Amino acid sequence: MGYQFIIKKFIQKPELGLNVNFTRLTSGSKDMSIALAEQSSRAMRKADLGTTAYQIGEELTSKFPHAKTQVDNIFGHLNSVEKITNRPKGPVSIITKLERGIKQGKINSYDTALKYIGDGVGSRIITKPLPKLSKNQIKAMMNDMRINGSPLSSSEKKLLQKYIYNQPMPQQDADKAFPLFEKFAQPLIEQRSKQVVDDLSISIAANRIKKGELSIHQIKEQGLLKEELINRLETETIEDLEVLLINNYRGGHGLPEFSSRQIQALRKICGNNVIINSRPDLAGYSKFPNYKYTKEEVKKFAVKASGYRTAQMNIIHSNGVRGELQFRGPLTNYFGEYEHIAYDLRQGKNTLGPLFNDYKREISKLPDWKYEKYNAYLEGCYNYYYRLELGLPAAKPKLPKGFNKVLSEENMKKLHEANEKRLSELKTGFKAHFEEVA
Repeated sequence: MGYQFIIKKFIQKPELGLNVNFTRLTSGSKDMSIALAEQSSRAMRKADLGTTAYQIGEELTSKFPHAKTQVDNIFGHLNSVEKITNRPKGPVSIITKLERGIKQGKINSYDTALKYIGDGVGSRIITKPLPKLSKNQIKAMMNDMRINGSPLSSSEKKLLQKYIYNQPMPQQDADKAFPLFEKFAQPLIEQRSKQVVDDLSISIAANRIKKGELSIHQIKEQGLLKEELINRLETETIEDLEVLLINNYRGGHGLPEFSSRQIQALRKICGNNVIINSRPDLAGYSKFPNYKYTKEEVKKFAVKASGYRTAQMNIIHSNGVRGELQFRGPLTNYFGEYEHIAYDLRQGKNTLGPLFNDYKREISKLPDWKYEKYNAYLEGCYNYYYRLELGLPAAKPKLPKGFNKVLSEENMKKLHEANEKRLSELKTGFKAHFEEVA
């Protein structure tokens, strides 16, 4: 006999099925009865967990319009912003996260479950690419560069030029060239992200002022904001934003979304209550003696093997719902839609459809050493797209020899687009609520 689970819509705040006590035994041997009881207990847990995920999804959906408006008010008017996307987290994604939280012992009630969903409302602020730089512009930027007050030496210029134009070089030379390249690209990074960082900064300041943690006088006295931003705080109505955590993710040889100077500025206005994870090569890092993590720990948090790159923040909206902000360009944002598939599969997070079966099979076969090589390829793809967003010369990497072509970035993109089409078709006429089938 078959059963169909029903969403128990009117159950209020279930305890996630943690204390299910299934005592009724069925006919048959004792062993069979126990086996059936355990199976039913697991099913009831799953049903209660699904109910909780559904209810959390409903609550997030109800609070979504306010959260969306808040994000749009802060960033929607900026000329450098191409678009903003907002979405409440759905039940399927919620249940996966709840299962992880329960295993970690961090969830034992509806309220702790709701709090555990740190990205209940996800918002992406997509910033516009910069115009493509000419060779003369690149040359002028190199001539203007200063390292500790001195211009680049001829050997440094030669090395940097090779790196900028993607010319082959030994890994040792690439490791030497990258810090120069990061310094070279810093003005471009800041040009793209200046407006969003400025408006993020004054929104954080407005929130700290509202909570009584700061005053305009202290901001001026301590030099926590630039004068132009202080003037806006004093003369404009600023939408405030409570930030809990900032991650400035990138790969080992990848450029960040926010520059080291911008991260230092955010550290100043956020204070010691906000954890900021960014690669710890900052001159100002030692100015924060109360910082929670060591440089090595921060590097582990902030540097991603696949080159995953975004400035990502956990926030609390003014209506109490927890959210996540991500800042990216349009090209890296789209690549990020399907880049994470390999990582998710190796972490046991399988929410993919049958179109990905060949890809899943190939990924599962990779030994760790080969997966590291594949991650290096993915990082190269991220770096390629981000260079394009910064207006820099870019060369798309090729899938290394020894890998099945199904693992190529081009094929991942095709699979992603085909799967999106499939999901769109499945949603046509779909009903979220089911009645019991006789």
